[in-house]
Amino acid sequence: MPPAFRTATEADAPAIARLHLASYRAAYRGLLPDGFLAAYDVAEREHRWLERLRDPSRAAFVTAPAIVAFAEIGPSHDDPRTGELLALHVAESHWRQGIGGALHAHALNALSGLGHESAVLWVLDGNQRACAFYEAAGWAFTGETRHRNVRGTPVDELRYRRESRPHRSLPV
Repeated sequence: MPPAFRTATEADAPAIARLHLASYRAAYRGLLPDGFLAAYDVAEREHRWLERLRDPSRAAFVTAPAIVAFAEIGPSHDDPRTGELLALHVAESHWRQGIGGALHAHALNALSGLGHESAVLWVLDGNQRACAFYEAAGWAFTGETRHRNVRGTPVDELRYRRESRPHRSLPV
């Protein structure tokens, strides 16, 4: 049976924050310094999720009934006509079970439903597992990178892009 998804609410902020930190630490282990990963605080993350869930330009989706994965979408920071997959995290205990792929498809359908014909996302440079996942799902590396400083730690990210709507057939 495929996983069920629902739109996240403010009441989900604590569960999303805990899952976000756990999956972030698991996914970025070895890619970011241990001290950097350990420094994130659940209360701070919960506060940030409350802000994000209150932002009408964004939407978040969670698995139901138990929250073992979440995704967040919104307009691209670069071009509001383009959608952005802002986050996609799955509990480490649920990796490679198809939940991430199904949630990814759900998020893309939501972007398409909002009228976005294309979408972008950013992946931490060196995150081979994420790159392989997105490339298998039809995303293409654009060649663009960005350098950010997050809490004093330099972070390089790779930009991916894909069409969020299926191409329509042209009349023959």
